[in-house]
Amino acid sequence: MKNKNIKAAFFDVDGTLYDHEKKEIPPLHLEMLKRLKQEGIRICLCSGRAWPLLQNLGILSEADWDGFVCGNGSYVYDKEGVELFKNVIPKKSADDIFDRAEKQQIGLFVAGNCAFCTRDDGPTRQLLNDFSIVGVPFRDKAENDEFCIISLAVSDTRKRRPEFESIPDIQILYNEASIDIMRKDLSKYEGIKVLMDHFGFNEHDYMAFGDALNDLEMLENASLGAAMADGDARVLAKIENHCPSVKEAGIYTFLKENFFREQRDGCPADRI
Repeated sequence: MKNKNIKAAFFDVDGTLYDHEKKEIPPLHLEMLKRLKQEGIRICLCSGRAWPLLQNLGILSEADWDGFVCGNGSYVYDKEGVELFKNVIPKKSADDIFDRAEKQQIGLFVAGNCAFCTRDDGPTRQLLNDFSIVGVPFRDKAENDEFCIISLAVSDTRKRRPEFESIPDIQILYNEASIDIMRKDLSKYEGIKVLMDHFGFNEHDYMAFGDALNDLEMLENASLGAAMADGDARVLAKIENHCPSVKEAGIYTFLKENFFREQRDGCPADRI
């Protein structure tokens, strides 16, 4: 039975809504987004990507989005791309990250009001490939750069980095494909609360889908939250609902069975 309190839907991008093997949002996912809009549900992207990296992926025109949570909650934008909230990594902490990475010869992939890499090496190229990033420059940081996510380009993404963890005002997420550094006091859920307040909705009246550790808090606080079945095992262990992989258009399948149930018997097999 459909939860009538759900007013909005928030989608992680990489490995959740977007299929990196086929380089697309699956057609059935696009069909699902249209159906949610028809049901009066606000649809929003909720990503670790900063705005320049959503542009880089080319998905901003794929649907009639109602809002955007970017950089794991560092930026929040309304339907028109107007900034509602911003809270980036403090400059002193960012400088410290760059200095320590340089001493250890670790490449950085960074994003905020910009997107670039600091080293052209194997781990950096692999990171870019994993997330379908193309055309970003390799350069040093500039005075006006601001950062919401700084990713360490290393092959051992689950190895802890105490030398970086000691930097003030930051937290480190050790994901399967990346090591991501962000502000300590932010999360995707904090960004969701900004948008839900902007919409005039209760902060928990949303559904959410994700696959990585940075999605856990938004999934735990959703009225309906589901983790992708091929996602991080630490997330799957804590979230009861699981979706088939994005390779199978898993969110489409999940919503057809759990949210649009009253429509299931009357719809053609190839539509929700």
